[in-house]
Amino acid sequence: MIQQDDRIAEYMYPVEMNRRQLMEWTASAEESILQFYVSGDADYIDFMEHPVSIVSEQLKEIFDVYQAGLNWKLVVFADIQRMQQTRYWMANPPSLMCVSSLSEYHRDGTLRKIILDEYAVENHKIFRVQDADHHIIVDLDVAECILKFNLTGLKLQKVDTEGPSMQRRVQE
Repeated sequence: MIQQDDRIAEYMYPVEMNRRQLMEWTASAEESILQFYVSGDADYIDFMEHPVSIVSEQLKEIFDVYQAGLNWKLVVFADIQRMQQTRYWMANPPSLMCVSSLSEYHRDGTLRKIILDEYAVENHKIFRVQDADHHIIVDLDVAECILKFNLTGLKLQKVDTEGPSMQRRVQE
């Protein structure tokens, strides 16, 4: 699971971002570009998780190598003070119903521990978990590629699975 690195507190962040408007814009079929103004003297990171998933140009290229046809929306960060624009992409990978019955939940119904059903995941390399839309899952191949590059602002967390490979491990 790819997540924003919470150890980095100072990063370029779009000013006046409204999650509801962003979700409507993401869902629209319109081929428009969204521009946000940023200010300050912080770093540009490669992955922002909230309020929606936004990735850098470099991370988008890695994703495109492993899973063609992902839905992307261009987001431009405009820094007036530095007189520069930086391209980012709003990530909208497919949402899969892939949570195993072995997953654990909090009392309020939110996921506490995700366990993925390998049959439901099939050959998807990058996807969202439908019951927890803010979680983006990447296959081990994608994760290894991400680690080869010097990307900032993200961390990877291992997610357990249930399926044929789990049964093979039990039999051995």
